[in-house]
Amino acid sequence: MRRLALRTPRLGSILISLFILAQAGCAVRKPATPAALPPATTVPVPAPAAPRPLPPAIGAAPFAIARGFDQALWFTEFHANRIGRITLDGAVTIFEVGGGMPERIVAGPDEALWFTDPAGNRIGRLDPSGAFVYVPLRTPDAGPASITLGGDGNLWFTEHAANRIGRVTPLGTLTEFVLPHPGGPAGIAAGPDGRVYFAENAANRIDRLAPDGRVDEFALPNPDSRPNSIVAAADGNLWFTELAANRIGRLTPAGELSEFTLPAPLPPFDIAATSDGAVWVTIARAHAVCQITSDGRINAIYLPETVYPGFIVAGPDGNLWFTEPTGKIGRLTPAGALTEFPAAPAPARKSPSETSRRRLLIGPH
Repeated sequence: MRRLALRTPRLGSILISLFILAQAGCAVRKPATPAALPPATTVPVPAPAAPRPLPPAIGAAPFAIARGFDQALWFTEFHANRIGRITLDGAVTIFEVGGGMPERIVAGPDEALWFTDPAGNRIGRLDPSGAFVYVPLRTPDAGPASITLGGDGNLWFTEHAANRIGRVTPLGTLTEFVLPHPGGPAGIAAGPDGRVYFAENAANRIDRLAPDGRVDEFALPNPDSRPNSIVAAADGNLWFTELAANRIGRLTPAGELSEFTLPAPLPPFDIAATSDGAVWVTIARAHAVCQITSDGRINAIYLPETVYPGFIVAGPDGNLWFTEPTGKIGRLTPAGALTEFPAAPAPARKSPSETSRRRLLIGPH
């Protein structure tokens, strides 16, 4: 196990907001067939510790992060209507997306970024030129949460509050699937078998949805584990976090389920997969990132106590990239070397009045 710097965990107010927004043995399989709503075509889209100082709270902070089609990383901003792009050398560009609150993000098959917007109850598409459009959802207050690119070339997403899974084509055709049992779908990932897998946060299970609408349900053995983020790994399995425990779950396409206890006794937040078959997990409150190999070995990298790793993704450079609620993007090598970049563009030289105005727009406050 690698230990870079072991620190006492702290929880800041901004992390509370981050955890609220985010939304494992033998598996019990329960086939069921949900009802599919008729498709509707939108306009085509182009032990209590002593109190400690809190991390600095800012109005907008990087939230979810995804690898783009252009070898850059793209991220949403917490409590803002912006999406950012950061290159491998740390250059940042910010795109305004017209109101709402972009949450989760993924690269689409059309060289665009697709994202969920729970505040606007819609799915957004951001073109690399900066143009954006939205596909509104039919169900009011559906709570679109996580989004992924399916093997069929469409975008699949969870509707956490409406108990549905949505599918939108790159041309904007929307289909929604009503799930057979309530569960609060959270994270979603495309499996190697042409189906999508998603974590039923409130129902304590992982579900699988086939293109024809058939659902298989896999209950977790420990009650109230609150599965949350999920990823398809290079080993052909689905790996997921258990937000109410310090465990990581693994589900095979055959339905076999295993669980792994993490060294830090705090909730794992997000999970990413690398090409060597390993998965990497952030534990924000422990200031840690853990690697779990395909055979179940765990290595923990402890970061400085000022670093709260949030959402994480494998970058095109072989490193791990993650968001920090304190306004930074972190880059972590597999060996544990950390580099941090500001998640805002470097300010140009301005007059004093112009500088003050710029800080109101993008700076910490």
